[in-house]
Amino acid sequence: MVITVSTLCAGNTPYTWGGSGDEVAFFDAASGQIEKDLSQKKYASLKPLYAELFYAPIWVKAGGLSPFGVSLLNVLDDDKTVTESLSLYTEGHAVGTQIAKLAARGGGSLSDKVSLELSMSRLYRNYARYRLYGGIDWQAFQQKLKALTQAYRIKVGWVTYHPDATPGSVLNDAVNDGNLKRAFAAADPKRFGYAALRSHLIRYIAIARKGGWKPLPHFATIKPRGSNPAVIPLIRKRLAITGDLQGCKVAMDSPKYDACLMKAVQKFQVRHGLNGEGIIGGQTRATLNTPVTQIIQKLRLNLDRIKWLYRKESAMRIELNIPAFRLNFLDGKKLVTTIRVITGRPNHPTPSFHNTMSYIVVNPYWKIPEGIVKSEMIPKLLQDPYHYEAQGKELHESWDENSPRVDPGTVDWSQYQGKGKHIPYYFMQVPGRHNALGKIKFLFPNGYSVYIHDTPSKNLFFKNVRAFSHGCMRIQKPRELLESLALFNDNIHVDAVMQQLKGTEKKTIALKKKVPLDITYLTAYIDPYGYLNFRKDVYHYDQYQLKNYVPKVVSLIGKTREEFYKGASKRRVKSVVRTKVKQRNKVSKTLPQTEDKQRTEAVTVKKTPVVSQHDTSAAEAHHKHEKKASVDAPTPEADHSEERAGSETAAPTPESSTPPSSSPAETATPIEAPQTLPLPTAGTESGKAGTHPPRVDSDGYEIREVY
Repeated sequence: MVITVSTLCAGNTPYTWGGSGDEVAFFDAASGQIEKDLSQKKYASLKPLYAELFYAPIWVKAGGLSPFGVSLLNVLDDDKTVTESLSLYTEGHAVGTQIAKLAARGGGSLSDKVSLELSMSRLYRNYARYRLYGGIDWQAFQQKLKALTQAYRIKVGWVTYHPDATPGSVLNDAVNDGNLKRAFAAADPKRFGYAALRSHLIRYIAIARKGGWKPLPHFATIKPRGSNPAVIPLIRKRLAITGDLQGCKVAMDSPKYDACLMKAVQKFQVRHGLNGEGIIGGQTRATLNTPVTQIIQKLRLNLDRIKWLYRKESAMRIELNIPAFRLNFLDGKKLVTTIRVITGRPNHPTPSFHNTMSYIVVNPYWKIPEGIVKSEMIPKLLQDPYHYEAQGKELHESWDENSPRVDPGTVDWSQYQGKGKHIPYYFMQVPGRHNALGKIKFLFPNGYSVYIHDTPSKNLFFKNVRAFSHGCMRIQKPRELLESLALFNDNIHVDAVMQQLKGTEKKTIALKKKVPLDITYLTAYIDPYGYLNFRKDVYHYDQYQLKNYVPKVVSLIGKTREEFYKGASKRRVKSVVRTKVKQRNKVSKTLPQTEDKQRTEAVTVKKTPVVSQHDTSAAEAHHKHEKKASVDAPTPEADHSEERAGSETAAPTPESSTPPSSSPAETATPIEAPQTLPLPTAGTESGKAGTHPPRVDSDGYEIREVY
């Protein structure tokens, strides 16, 4: 819409600096001055915004700030995620200083007012980018993925979906609705627990302002019903800060590891992907000692990832989070089923993208990618060309399962070693209990040649970190997924399918009601029960994305507030503005066109200690160690994985885009689940399966062998 004088300049505001003057004349004069000033290099980036607005002033009137100018400052002041450690906060403070100077001079010249107008537009644009797009440099990250594709010789992918809202569209929506705050809220993601995760960021920022927590000293493993006078009280305090310890009647300084504390420890362990056994060993101590600044950083990063995920939500959907190794089948807010998953190894990462599950294959063939044949099979074929016949792996002339077979003993396999020559023959594994895909697979055609499938190797599901495949997603309970799909597809007869699985005949079942599927990579997320969870950065994507994180953070470690604000005294700014506000005409208690609360001073400064959010040295060291251990170490399973293209196929889906360079606060409103979150039983933190039955996994579920 065209923004007119009446929509921008009507109403009173506490941000005034004298007589109102002729607002229509100011509007015309300011528009001309804005168009002229935009030719300057420092304002050039604002030209597209003002071109859409016909160069109309948005934030400033002749006699003070417009209602939208006040609203912008109120939005920034209300956003508790904009802390002193962000450069955006410093920029907002500079604009407040500029307003104070104009107020002190009674408004200044037209040039002064237009200069403020453009400064506020730049502040708005930067805040809008922060709020809508976040700080991940996706172009730099995609370049990193290209490098990994070359290094791993397999397509490494993360498909992004550009947010619909833009700074210009939010502003237009605000003009139509009369509320900038509501326009920003409407543009926020509505999926993947974004609102709850954002509230946790605010909560952890508040924890950091109070000093966070002190690191625990080194101590020997503590078991339930044990005692440690030097450490147990510190653990109680640490768990109380994050809301894991609640309702205990035992004194905080008690040295005994009682049942109530054990429940809190188990809750903490489950939320962080550790064995929920209640034993406090080295892993739990290290996780408890994670600095609050690193947690804040992780929360910010994952919020910004959600901004670039697929936004449209269907009632029936599958959400699979790679670092959580967990698939959730959802129907509205109801959790239909949750299933443990094995994902790709760090050097065969499972891609992140949105797609639609469209059909099922019973008794599938595994058509083995050429990359796997070259890297894993040829060395054994050179020793014995018939080595794989016992595993049901046949050599064919084409991918057609009925194509003529080829005698592997007649092939000179040495000529196909290395990157060069294409193999003109095709290996496929026949259906059966030894098939790497198991007995059933769930397909959603994509450019990565990945899918969800069964596996004959059930033992790996007993591990907490389950990154063992070539990129596809193996599930522990394929029958449960089949039954869940059958609830919405009357052409799936579970008993008949189970009977077919006893044989080896391949059968394809098309889904009448296709299921949207999101494969995500979130290391901080809200689970279906409403709990905040953290997971290991198995693919080191946190590290890669933080390296080029855009919302520049001002390092304030070791600085006092006076040192940080040297040359720009907040106290002076507040004093000047308060004085001028009192000297001017009484202002209305309500703002026309907005529902923002009236402020009593022009620049609201948060009275809080300074917190740094980029102390990443420890995290980077951890990632380097983890990367070496995970990539170089031998995998627990040989080449019995799943189909995954070894060639560099293009990323799927035309919807993808290339973007520009517990306490009450501890839980969100949970999705309706078939049962409450079970608490794990005590055991060991060794990570070995079957040590203390019943086993409980990192999500608090009892581990059982099924199907």
